[in-house]
Amino acid sequence: MNSIYYFFNFMIGSCLASHALVIYERWPEQNTIFSRSHCSNCKFELLLLDEIPIFSFLFLKGRCRYCQSPIPAELFLFEIIGGIAFTTIDFSNKNCILTSILLFSLLLTTIADYNQQSFDLLFLVPAAVIALLYNQFANYKLIDWISFGCITFVLSWNIFKQKMGSGDLLIYLIIASYFSATAASLALLVASFLAITVFIIEQNNKKQSFPFLPYIFIGLIFTQFLI
Repeated sequence: MNSIYYFFNFMIGSCLASHALVIYERWPEQNTIFSRSHCSNCKFELLLLDEIPIFSFLFLKGRCRYCQSPIPAELFLFEIIGGIAFTTIDFSNKNCILTSILLFSLLLTTIADYNQQSFDLLFLVPAAVIALLYNQFANYKLIDWISFGCITFVLSWNIFKQKMGSGDLLIYLIIASYFSATAASLALLVASFLAITVFIIEQNNKKQSFPFLPYIFIGLIFTQFLI
C-alpha cells in the first residue's frame, strides 16, 4: 500500500510541477488556468495524453507530436523533481496542505530562477505568508539561533559582495521559519555541495554565474526524507 501511496503522491507532485512550468511560461501576459496548453513552437493545442507529466515526454521521445521540435529536457527534470518533493506529503492533513502550497510557491520561484536567475516576488508571496503564520522561531533553542544567525550573516555578506542574490536569503528565511533551523541549514549544506560539484564538473563553462535556488530546493527535498 505504501508504494501505491507514494506513487500517487509522486504523480500529484509532477502534475503540480507541470502546472508551475505553465504558470512561469505564461506569466504575466497569458491566462494560466483556463487556456489550453500548446506547443511553444507550432502553437498546436496539446491532447490530454500529451499533458500527462513524465510519461508523455517518454512516450513522445522528447518531441512535439505535431512539429517534432524537441521538448526541453528541463521540463522533464522539473516534473521529476516536483514529483519527489511531494512524495511524502499527507494530503489529508491540514498542515500538509499548507506545506504543499509552500512547496509549490518555492518550486515556481525555483523554475523562474533557473531560467532567468531572477523571479517575480509574487511567486514567493504564498510561501512567505505561510512561513510567517507558521512561525517556528518561537521554538528555537540557543543552538538554533546561533546556527541561524551565522548562516544569515554569511548569506547577507555574500549578497553585499554581490556573490549571491537576495532571493537565496529569502528562501533560507522561509525554510527556517516554516520548518526549522536544522532543516534550513541542512538544505543549504546539500545545496552548497551540489552547486560546488556542478561548478567543478563544468569549470570550463564560461558562465560567470548560475542559479542557486534550484540547489536549495533539492536540498529541501533531501531534508524532507531525513527530518
